[in-house]
This record gives sequence, C-alpha cells and structure tokens, in this order.
Amino acid sequence: MEGKPSGTPMQSNKFLAGELCEEVLCLVEAPPCLSGKSGLDGKVFVFPKPSATDYVLLKPAIQAPLQRLTLCLDFFTDLDRSFSLFSAASAQQDNEILFFIIFPNKYEVCVGGSCITFLVPKATDGSSSHWETACMAWESTTGIVQVWANGQPLPRKAVARGHQIPRDLVVMLGQEQDSYGGSLDTRQSFVGEMAEVYMWDTVVPPDQLRRIRRYGVPAPLLDWAALKYEIKGQVSIERTLK
Repeated sequence: MEGKPSGTPMQSNKFLAGELCEEVLCLVEAPPCLSGKSGLDGKVFVFPKPSATDYVLLKPAIQAPLQRLTLCLDFFTDLDRSFSLFSAASAQQDNEILFFIIFPNKYEVCVGGSCITFLVPKATDGSSSHWETACMAWESTTGIVQVWANGQPLPRKAVARGHQIPRDLVVMLGQEQDSYGGSLDTRQSFVGEMAEVYMWDTVVPPDQLRRIRRYGVPAPLLDWAALKYEIKGQVSIERTLK
C-alpha cells in the first residue's frame, strides 16, 4: 500500500474476541486504561509520542452491518511522516475502515480491505501546522467515496462496491491495526491532538455537516458529545488550545 507497510494476514486475536467486557470495551491483557462515556466539548485527546501502545478505543453503537457511513474528526500535528487517524478492524479484515494520512499531502481511505488515495491541495496560508478537519463518506451501492479536507470536497472516487461492514469492529484512534485489535506499528502512530470525532450510518450531505456535528442530529454512531471510549497508554484528555 502506498506510503506505508502492507497489512499482515488476518490472525485470530483470542484475548480480544474472548474478553470483551459487556458494558465497556476492555483488553484484559493490555496496560491499565481510562474508560468513560462523557461529553468532550472543549477538550482533546493528546497523543504525546510515537508509540505502538498509545491509542483510544471507541465503541460505536452499530446495530446492523453498515452499507454507508460518514466519519469526521479534527486533528493537529507536526508529524513529517505518514500516520493513521482512524482504524476499524473486523475479524475478517484489518482495514475494514481506515482513514490514513500519507505524508505529505494525501488521504488514504480503505473500506473492506480495498483502498484509494486522494491528493489534498497544499495550504496557501503559509502555516506549517494547524488544526485540520477531515471527513470521509462511503456508500455501498455505488462504492462512491467522498472526502473533504478543511471543508473543501475532493474529487469523488469509488471503492468496495457492494461491501457491507460487519458489526464486530474494533475501532481505534491514532493507530492502524494490521490484525484484529493488534499488530500496531510505531511508524504509523499519530502524535498530536485529536477532537470532534463523529461517525454516522448514513452519507451526510456537506451542507448539513456543520449543523449535525454541533447539535448531534441525527444521532451518530460516534458522538463527541457522548463518546464511549477507553484510553490506552499515555494518551490524555486536555482542554483545547484552539
């Protein structure tokens, strides 16, 4: 895959599949963690260093296999290499959903193990690092993928036509899974700040994104205002400096 090592063959992750807590997603063999369900308005996740052990686990409220989705998040980093923003793996496929930055200016979107890249125009304001907003949407019937960088749409492409994303997802911020819940790589880890993470089981029209993200209508699968999460490693929650 362009810009990063290819995923390893899927392997059974017994401790993850067998030890999921009923109420809170919990890796029993991982280091101690902080979990919660709370509004994070005005706060950010800080990923302080390159690591294969620092990440945030999310638990989306998926009721049925996904045939469409929209994902949005904000991030702030000065990394000069490629890195993962969002990774969702199933028991069958490590790159079930992947939102990945290929340095210096490409977004990579994977659905069901099939990936496609988008060239992002360089910033014209002269700034070297700043908060960025990234959104992607996918629809199974056509496979059409939409990507927005800082509110600007990129040319649409298609991937994974006819695919359905299963419910048994392990979802991480700040790492890429190369197996179900594991095989993390420091060289692909995110370092910086992340906030405003939302995910819906529909393709959200661009003119509604700002309104929906602020007020939570319709109810998203992942809602920054009521996020179910579990912190692993040295990720911390801090007040935003924006």
